Amino acid sequence: MNESILRGVAMVSHSVKKLSERYPDSQIGKTIVQKTMYMLTREGVIDFNYSMYHYGPYSAQVSSEINFAENIGAVEIDWISDKGYFIKPKSDELEGVLSEDDKQAVDRVIDKYGRFNAVEISIIATALFVEDNFEVSDKEELIRVVASLKPQYSKEWIKNILKGGGVIFETN
Repeated sequence: MNESILRGVAMVSHSVKKLSERYPDSQIGKTIVQKTMYMLTREGVIDFNYSMYHYGPYSAQVSSEINFAENIGAVEIDWISDKGYFIKPKSDELEGVLSEDDKQAVDRVIDKYGRFNAVEISIIATALFVEDNFEVSDKEELIRVVASLKPQYSKEWIKNILKGGGVIFETN
């Protein structure tokens, strides 16, 4: 198979592996993988198409790559009622598909965002998607827009998550 065809699935597989190594007690589900791939897309490392969805930016391509990764044995996906998906690394076979630059980009994204849970990373990714696609740059307006898309969360909580994710900064 052509290595370029495998690059997307290799990025998914490698990201799951790195997240598992770095945060062994964290749940890695489909939302986490979607948002990790979104951050890599934003950095220009890979090119997946995203649109806004309930849990933030969503890519059908990434969803297909996750399923493909499971089908070829690169990852294992389990569903646990009331807890969601758990994705674990299963094989290193695709490691050779990625360049060192690709692997370093994954490490950078995981260093910056890997500590966040699915809800938190969906808030961060939503804010970045809004900034990128709707030219919202004012901090307060961004918080208002994200809060309107995620009304179950308070503006203060959203603000704190966005600060923690480096999306907004406190100015004096």
